[in-house]
Amino acid sequence: MLEEIRELNNSYLHNQQASEEQTLREYAFLNGYLADHLCTFRGGPMPTLLKPNFISVRQNHRLAYAVEKISSALNKFIRLYTTDDGVRKIMNFSAREQELFSIEPEYSRPLVIARLDAFMDDTSIRFLEFNCDSPAGIAYADVQEAGFRELFRGHPVLQHWKIEYFRRQERLFNSLMKCYGEFRRAHPALPEKPVIAIVDWDDVSTYSEFIMHQQHFRQKGCDAIICSPFDICRDRGRTLACGRQVHLIYKRVISRELIEKWDETASFIEAVKSGGACCCNPFRSYIVGSKKVLALITDPRFQYIYSREELKVIGETIPWTRILADVTVEFRDRRASLKNLVADNKNLFVLKPANSYGGKDVRIGGDTPQDLWEQILYDHLYDESWVVQEYVRIPRDPYPEIGETLRIRDKYVNINPFALLGKYSGTITRVSDEHVINVSAGGGLVPTLTVRKK
Repeated sequence: MLEEIRELNNSYLHNQQASEEQTLREYAFLNGYLADHLCTFRGGPMPTLLKPNFISVRQNHRLAYAVEKISSALNKFIRLYTTDDGVRKIMNFSAREQELFSIEPEYSRPLVIARLDAFMDDTSIRFLEFNCDSPAGIAYADVQEAGFRELFRGHPVLQHWKIEYFRRQERLFNSLMKCYGEFRRAHPALPEKPVIAIVDWDDVSTYSEFIMHQQHFRQKGCDAIICSPFDICRDRGRTLACGRQVHLIYKRVISRELIEKWDETASFIEAVKSGGACCCNPFRSYIVGSKKVLALITDPRFQYIYSREELKVIGETIPWTRILADVTVEFRDRRASLKNLVADNKNLFVLKPANSYGGKDVRIGGDTPQDLWEQILYDHLYDESWVVQEYVRIPRDPYPEIGETLRIRDKYVNINPFALLGKYSGTITRVSDEHVINVSAGGGLVPTLTVRKK
């Protein structure tokens, strides 16, 4: 099956090289399509490349199974955190973070929307981190797939292939409404169709995605308001956004940024705490957004909460990860001082801040000078704010690079599957020339399309 994917990639790229003028027109069309359909980033079309990440049906099934088992395990870990003092001590969240986590979402699954960032090759999946606080990209992924679907009508290489497409926004709306339905049982005065507040700062680079969500929610019969946390308050028992009552908050603002502006966002936090509106994701989803979870989810002390199937997937997909500290660890069947192990073998490891996002400050040992590596290691050895992770080889794949002309270059690739209420909901791929792959850091976004021969 994977030989077929390689065959498709080769044929697809060969066709682009053989018809360069047509390829340049297609690239211009795609960028125009993205811009026209609000798939934009920092004022221009979402950075992309003129080739999807084609995957096989078998790869897609394996990815879906892994995503759903890991999502189930993460939900269990959130519940463990709320009941286990030892876990809370290790995670070491601040008092304000814990105050947010104490807010009951009033629906059964605390992890509503997640994106599990991974590397996938022909034989394996390795989850590097979990974006569970405020993941972006659902609407962007739908628009990208729609743009490529238009391009592929009558495409000579793809006429003998069947391509699967996802509608993530539909699944997102259904997930939000399911949570709202549960929440409404405890608040029966709320209307059946909520007014939805999409909440984030006014100047974020992903603002155009909020407009897409607003349009979709309205098409589904629910009005939606885009607003900042500063616009939300409580008044006479109602939750107001820009002066209008809202019943469901689609929280896109990052929890850590709320904490950084604690006094300024107190009204928003109080509005969520009051229970006047359902909030998705709830604040406690941020617990499993911390990279420390990758260390604890593999810790034998806490694995009693998982099923055999979940443990098998955890063992197969989570790379060796430890909280950075002056401790003794086991690595590759030997015991060693963690600080000495990491200092002396930097090419085997990656250092990451536990609670950052967007690839910020991630240091790959093989790309980092020894003196800087040791400085980061010793600067954070005692504050429990970083993790060390075993380096996972980054997959590479050829992609067309289009400027005034076309050339084919190998790019680093990671895959980013979505989980909505624990169900696999398609995926998207990020592509970059750099080892740390992120659109914010100069990478590009392409759709991930499952294909099979007709």
